[in-house]
Amino acid sequence: MTRVAIIGLGLIGGSLGLAIKAAGRDDLEVVGFDVDGSVRKRARQMNAVDETASDAADAARGAGLVIVATPPATVRAVFAEIAGALGEGAAVTDVASTKVRVMEWAAELLPRSVSFIGGHPMAGKTDQGIDNAEATLFQDSSYAVVPSPTARDSAIKSILGMIELLGAKERFMTADEHDHYVGASSHLLIAASTALFTMLHASGSWADFAKIAGPAYKDLTRLASGDPEMATDIAVTNRSQVQYWIDRYILELRRFRDLLDGSEDAIFMEFTNANMNRAKFLEGEDYDALPGTDPLAIPSSADAMASMMMGPRVYERVREITKRLEERMADQLRESSNQP
Repeated sequence: MTRVAIIGLGLIGGSLGLAIKAAGRDDLEVVGFDVDGSVRKRARQMNAVDETASDAADAARGAGLVIVATPPATVRAVFAEIAGALGEGAAVTDVASTKVRVMEWAAELLPRSVSFIGGHPMAGKTDQGIDNAEATLFQDSSYAVVPSPTARDSAIKSILGMIELLGAKERFMTADEHDHYVGASSHLLIAASTALFTMLHASGSWADFAKIAGPAYKDLTRLASGDPEMATDIAVTNRSQVQYWIDRYILELRRFRDLLDGSEDAIFMEFTNANMNRAKFLEGEDYDALPGTDPLAIPSSADAMASMMMGPRVYERVREITKRLEERMADQLRESSNQP
């Protein structure tokens, strides 16, 4: 029987335990540890683990697979604690939302007799803790896999087997790629959500804003309700990437601000392009699109489908604007061809 150790039994660690247990694998024994004794007790009650250990090293001892599911800033300390207890050939992974620093810590602290494969499931909730854990949390989500240069093939396969068991899809990448991608698609969003809330909350008109704010404002500021410790760990361990994407976001907001000085047609097309691109993204059809691809450049044979996706009224307006643009370009070409 293979011993699987989960160190950290919060939302992610607890959900990992529940998912592994729900798979009904009799050949796996799940052992958990959390620094909070009440959390360890709750994990046993929820059947997220078969048993709990007295400390992280005790959980890792004899385990074929060790999953470190603690906040990013604590991962280094956990590596140092479990290093002496890891058996030869063990596979070690993590679920931290930053990878460059974690890979450095693994190379520094873990014995060469084990294989480290960095991991990050792109799944979660605003509500944290073992009580919010669920076996289906990772279903259909992407799972970043960042193998260390010395990781054995057998260890990588064991991580891929776990990801398959969770119902997730592996995405191989380097640590630098990971931190760059999630800096934009996840960490920037935490900063933007928080900034949007603090901006209005600091306003002298906050009492009035609060009374009129609707679901859209609550949706956009939802991430400000996340775990402050986790948000801090993310910001500190991926500081340069978060700063980079904040700068890019500021530039995009400035571009959009300048767009508002332009024509109504240009503003409408901007919103329509974003609408169509996001629809493609949600349908999973935009992964291979080339940068700059115009989603409104639809072949005539696809008119009916495009009209259905946009709605007839919006689609007709797009056609009208496109026709005017084509006529304007044709006029410019004629004028240039008539010049001596």
